[in-house]
Order: sequence, then structure tokens, then C-alpha cells
Amino acid sequence: MALAAKDMLPEKIDKRLRTRYRQLPVMLHTAGLAATYAFVLSKRDDSALGTAYRKVADGIRKHIGDRALIGGKTHWRDDFELLEALGRADRPDYSRASAEISALAGWLSRLAEARFRDANADSGAATGGARPSGEGTA
Repeated sequence: MALAAKDMLPEKIDKRLRTRYRQLPVMLHTAGLAATYAFVLSKRDDSALGTAYRKVADGIRKHIGDRALIGGKTHWRDDFELLEALGRADRPDYSRASAEISALAGWLSRLAEARFRDANADSGAATGGARPSGEGTA
């Protein structure tokens, strides 16, 4: 699952992207898989943030398909066919898919944080090694 999440991340994670990745697990928990997927689809565009949302949508669709989590299907014509399938899914399929995508979002959030910290550690070393507040204190 960590490898699938890694493939969903862009090379550079800025503060805004890190925040969005942190919000995904919470959104899945509060709004549910179908609503979260619809939200992610609505945010796709050609900007850096929109491209990141596109990768998340593609990753969710691929993960659900690779594991045949919804109705035993492995492929959908487009994102909206999957969205419709989520809306029509029976409770066990939807619950299983929700649990899988929640775990994936957790990995995505953790890896985005790690990539963000690595980028800032590199720039911190070049600018005098400033640390985020609370780190490295006894």
C-alpha cells in the first residue's frame, strides 16, 4: 500500500499540498468514500494542485480496480462510472473499499509529510539549519 501511495505523490510537496494530503483521511472518515472521491474529481485541473488531485483520483480508481473491491469489477469507462458504482455498491463492498482507501490515504498523508520534511530539511541546511518549532528540544 505504501508503494501505491508513493506513486500517487508528486515529486515536490509544498505546504499547501501537505495540508491537502493531511485532510484526505479525515475527509474519508467524515464524508465517506463516494463524497471524497467526488470532491477529488471536482478539484482536477491543469494547476500543480489540480494535477495532484488528478493523481489521487487515478490512484483511488486503480486501487479499487486492482483489488476488484466494487462489484468485482476491475475497470470503469471513466471516473464517473466508478462514482456511480460507489453509489450503488452493497454495504460489504462499499465498507471494504472505504477501509482500503482510508488505509491508502493514511499512507499518502504520511509519505507526503516525509517528502515535505525532506525538502525542508534540505533547504534548512542551506539556510542555517532552522528546525520546525518543537523539534530537537528536550
